[in-house]
Amino acid sequence: MLGMVAAGLSLPAQAAPPAPKGRAAAQPVGVPLVDETFTGASADAEFEAFGPACLTGAPQAPAPGPGTHPLTGCPAGATGPVPPDNAAPNGYLRLTDASNDQSAAVLYNHALPANQGLVTTFDQWQYGGTTNPPADGISFFLIDGAASLTAPGAFGGSLGYAQKLPNDDPTATFLPGVNRGYVGVGLDVLGNYFGDWEHRGNGCATGSPAGTPFRIPAPGANMVTLRGPGDGIEGYCFLDATTSNFTTTGPWPSTLPGQLHGPTTTVPADPEDAEDALEVSRRTVTVEISPAPSPVITVSMDFHDGNGTQEVLSTPAPQPVPDTYKFGFAASTGLFTDVHLIRNLTVHPAAELPQLNLVKQVSQDPPLETPLTPGTQVPYEYVVTNSGTVPVTDLTVTDDRVTGITCPTTTLTVGGTTTCTGTYTVTAADATAGSVTNTATAQGQAGTTPVESPPDDVTLPVQSGPGVRLEKSADDTHVYEVGDEVTYTYTVTNTGPVALTDIGITDDRLTGVTCASTTLAPNGQTGDSTTCTGTYTVVAADATAGSVTNTATAQGQAGTTPVVSPPDDVTVLVESELGLLLEKSADDSRVYRAGDEVTYTYRVTNTGDRELTGVGVTDDLVPNVVCQATTLAPAAGTTCTGTYTVTRADAARGTVINVAAAQGQSGSTQVVSEPDDVTLRARSVPGLRITKTVDDSHAYRVGDRVTYTYTVTNTGDRELTGVGVSDNRIDDVTCEATILGPSGEADDSTTCTGTYVVTRADARRGSVVNVAVATAENGTVRSAPDRARITVSKKQPCHSNYDKPCKPKPKPKPTHKPKPKPTHKPCREYGSCRSA
Repeated sequence: MLGMVAAGLSLPAQAAPPAPKGRAAAQPVGVPLVDETFTGASADAEFEAFGPACLTGAPQAPAPGPGTHPLTGCPAGATGPVPPDNAAPNGYLRLTDASNDQSAAVLYNHALPANQGLVTTFDQWQYGGTTNPPADGISFFLIDGAASLTAPGAFGGSLGYAQKLPNDDPTATFLPGVNRGYVGVGLDVLGNYFGDWEHRGNGCATGSPAGTPFRIPAPGANMVTLRGPGDGIEGYCFLDATTSNFTTTGPWPSTLPGQLHGPTTTVPADPEDAEDALEVSRRTVTVEISPAPSPVITVSMDFHDGNGTQEVLSTPAPQPVPDTYKFGFAASTGLFTDVHLIRNLTVHPAAELPQLNLVKQVSQDPPLETPLTPGTQVPYEYVVTNSGTVPVTDLTVTDDRVTGITCPTTTLTVGGTTTCTGTYTVTAADATAGSVTNTATAQGQAGTTPVESPPDDVTLPVQSGPGVRLEKSADDTHVYEVGDEVTYTYTVTNTGPVALTDIGITDDRLTGVTCASTTLAPNGQTGDSTTCTGTYTVVAADATAGSVTNTATAQGQAGTTPVVSPPDDVTVLVESELGLLLEKSADDSRVYRAGDEVTYTYRVTNTGDRELTGVGVTDDLVPNVVCQATTLAPAAGTTCTGTYTVTRADAARGTVINVAAAQGQSGSTQVVSEPDDVTLRARSVPGLRITKTVDDSHAYRVGDRVTYTYTVTNTGDRELTGVGVSDNRIDDVTCEATILGPSGEADDSTTCTGTYVVTRADARRGSVVNVAVATAENGTVRSAPDRARITVSKKQPCHSNYDKPCKPKPKPKPTHKPKPKPTHKPCREYGSCRSA
C-alpha cells in the first residue's frame, strides 16, 4: 500500500454508463466484523466522534470541544426536527441537526482486513432542513488501514473526505482531505461533491465533468459520487457518479431511482412515534468492494418505496487496494441545512475469510521512506481477525524475522479484530540482498482446537551499496502569484555505508541551490544528512498553467563512484491572472407585486490580463440573460440584461432574492466570477370588489320585501378569509363562501344575499338607496362601496305605525234637523196683560 496514493492520483475518471437498476446488493458473508445499531445509550468504543456527532439514545450531554471525543449524548437546544434524546433503545447516531455551519464525523480508527473485500450496509436519513435547498450531504469513506484516522477531511462540498481551497480564495489556507484516503462515497443532496470547485481533485490527471467553476445550482444534486485515493491536498479524484451525462457540458441529471432527501418535517417527542415518523425518510445504503484481483466498487440503495434494493453505481476500484481498511462517516451544513442521521451499521467481508485471518502490513503513521537503508526500523502491524464461530484464546503472532511481537489482547471474540505490532531493524545483509522479506502467522485456541492463520509476508526494497536520498519540499498550502518567490528545501541523506563528498542539487527550474554541507558521513552516523535551499520566481507561464512543478535530484561522490538520488518533485499552485467581476442591479426603489416584470442589469468586467470568450451570466431565477458582447479584452466590460416575472410566492414571502455569476473561457480554462445577488421588496396586495344588484324594474310599496344579491370577488394575489358584506340597511347578509382564492383561481368569488322590507319613510322619500362594502381578514381588507336604488310608491298609508295600507272610510249618512215649536213670550214683554 506504500504507493497507493501516488498511483491513485493519475486514475482517469470512469465515464461509465449508468449502472443497471434492480440488481440486488451483495449478500454479507460470514460473521460481521462490525455490527453497531447506534440505537442505544452507548456504542462500540472504537468509534470516535468529531464535532457535534452524538447519540440520541443517550441522556443529554454538554456540547463537546474541538477535535475528536467519545461518542456520548447530544447537547440541549437542537435546531430542526431531530429525534428525541435519552431515547434508548430507539436512538440514532446524529451527525448534525438543522443548524448552520455544522461539521461532524464518526471515525472507526481500527483496521479491518481487506484481503477478501468488504461489504458495508447502513441506514441514513437526510431531512428536515430549514432552507431550500437542503444541504450538504453524508459521506462514507475508507482509508488505508495502515494509517491513523483521527480527523476527517474538509467539509462543505468536500463532505469530510476530500480537500478544498475555501471559496477558491488564493489567500485562504488549503484544507487537507482525510489522511491516506482510499475511496469516498458522497450521498450528496446539494451536489457540490460532484464538481471540482475549490480545488477538489487537485493534481488529478482527469477531473469531474462539471470542472472547477462555482455553479448555481450545484452540479450534482441528489447524486451518489465516488472519489478515489488522496492524501493531504493532492488527489481525491473524481471516479464515477450516478448521472447520465459525463461530458463537460451540463446539466448533469441524476439517475438515482429515488430521492436521497426524505420528506419528514416534524418528529414527535415519543421515541417510538419518532421512529414511525422517520421511516418515510430512511434510505438503506450498501457499499461493496469485491476481492482482488479485479476489485469493483458497487453502491446499492433501498429507498423503501416498494422497489427493494437497487444497484445504482458500479466502477473498477482504484489499484492497488489497501491491505486493511479504516472507515468513517461525515456530514455538514453551511448556508443550507439538514438533519443527518445514521443507524444499523454492519460490515462483513465480501468473501469468506479463514477461521483465523492475518494481514501483515507496514505502519504508515508516519509513512516509511523507501528504499530502506541498514539501521532503519520497520514498524510492522499484524491485523488478526477471528472469523470462526467460537472465541479464540491464547493468541500469538510469529514472524520469521521479528521477535517480541505484542498484541493488545490475546482473546478474540467472534468477528473480533486486533492489531499486533513488532519492529525489525534493516541489516547490512538486507542491503546486500537489495530487499527484505519476512513472513508471519497467527496462532490461537478455538475452544480446545488449535487454529492457525495462513501465512502473510511483506517485501521491502533495501538500498545496496552507496546511495543518497532526496526529500524536496515547499510551502504547498499557499497559492502563489506571478512574481512570488517560492523557497524550496532539499533534505539530502546518505543511505549507504561509505561517506559521500561533493553533495549538490540539480533542479530543472532553478540554479544556485546551496547546501549547508557538501560531505555526508555514512548512513547511521552523525552528519549523514544535510539541508539545501533554493528559490524560484513564479512566471506568467506558470500562471497560465495554474501550477508549477519542478523536479530535483541530489548527487555526490562515493570515492570515484558518482551517486545520484531518485528524483523528487514538488507542485505548488499558482493563481492565474484570470478574473471576472459581476455587478448585478435592478430597480430596488419600488415594491413589486405578483405579475410585475423585473428587469435585471448585469455589468460584467474582465479583471484579468487575458481575453475571455463565451462570456455569459447564469442567474438562478432568470433563464435567459442576454449580453451585448460575449468576448472581452482585458479590462473590458459588457452589459447583460434579463427579466423575471414576480410570482405570488415571492409576494407572499415579501422579497425576491436571486443570485447570479458570470462565466467565460480562457482557452480551455473556465473563469467564473464571485456570485452577486439582489434583494427586491415584494408585497402581497389584497383586494376585494363587490357588485350589488336588485330588481329595480318596478316600484315597490310599503311592506314589500326586497332581495339584494352581492357578488364578491378577490382581486388580490393571495387567499382571503373571513369574507363578508356590510350593508347600511341590512343587518344579515349571508355568503355562500367565506374563503376566496387568489384572483384568477376558480374559487376567487362568491355570491351573498340579503333582504329588506320597505317602510313608510321610504314611501315618503319615493326610493331606497343602500350602500354595501365587502370585507375580509377581520375588516383589514375592504372593497370600494357599491350602491343600489329602488323606487317606492308615494301613496300614503292610513296609520303611521303600520306598514300595510288600509281600506277607505265609509261616507257619512245625511241627518234631518226637527222643526222648532212656537213659543209665547210673557205679557210683561208687551206691557200690561189682562186675564181672560
